[in-house]
Amino acid sequence: MKAIIRGDLDGNVCATLLKAAGLVDTVNIVSIKDILDGKVKATDQDIVCNLPFQPDAYLWFDHHSSETKNLPPLPDDFRGSFALAPSTAGVAYKYLLPTNPEIKRFAQLVKDTDMYDSADLTMEDVCNPQGTVLLGLLLDPRTRMDSDSNYKDDYLAWKLKMPDLLLEHSPEEILALPEARKWHHIYQECQEEAIRILQECSYLDGNVIISDFRGRKLAPVNRFILYTLPDLSDGNISVQIADGELGVWDEIAVGRSIFNRTSAVDVGELCSWYSGGGHRTVGACRPGVEDAEQVFREIIAACKEPSGL
Repeated sequence: MKAIIRGDLDGNVCATLLKAAGLVDTVNIVSIKDILDGKVKATDQDIVCNLPFQPDAYLWFDHHSSETKNLPPLPDDFRGSFALAPSTAGVAYKYLLPTNPEIKRFAQLVKDTDMYDSADLTMEDVCNPQGTVLLGLLLDPRTRMDSDSNYKDDYLAWKLKMPDLLLEHSPEEILALPEARKWHHIYQECQEEAIRILQECSYLDGNVIISDFRGRKLAPVNRFILYTLPDLSDGNISVQIADGELGVWDEIAVGRSIFNRTSAVDVGELCSWYSGGGHRTVGACRPGVEDAEQVFREIIAACKEPSGL
């Protein structure tokens, strides 16, 4: 049996729980777009976590609010669980625990994953990440650790090891291992340049932090650091656009500030209008390049609505 996951902390912890319960032996990391575009189709030999619904999967777990719009009526023999929760790992843990009490040893890891995936972070967590927060940043696709093609394959190989590492080690122990120390070093080396790029490409328009990274080579970055920058910290929501697959699609990411929590926009619902998705507080979509500018402007306008969506 295979786990099909997103390669973030949440997806990896889901795979760890499934391995600990003896339900899977291999892991495949895919993107939401791979699922939505039909490039990946799950079978009854797959358990899908933290990704859009796959009707043929043996089990499916998710927690994205945008799925409530897209989810068909579940059949009587549906296996798995969907709930609006801080993390998919928490949803899977609750489902699996009654019949797999051995996974109880991961209770703290699941709790910490809830904290990271819901961005329930302090200023100290963002400015000086440690433990699970740091591991979460190193695994997070939005950190862009794979932005340099010279080490993209090595980075994916490291992520594929993560469920097995988490079976045997705490996040702190993993971060002390040579491979993790290498990725942490690369991350740290890039932060000064990344912050400079954020400042050059971002501005505040009313309540919205707007960032246009098209045409820029992006360094790995702590995605939460944007909300700490002096000229931008008054914003309560950010809208970012960056090159995706060149000439095919751009990526638009939207997120409520984790410190100025006054935005009422349902980000996942907003992104679902453009074939994307997410949670109430964060989401993304990937419009074709011919439509990207119009979509970018429409999303910015929606984020200025005081009543939200």
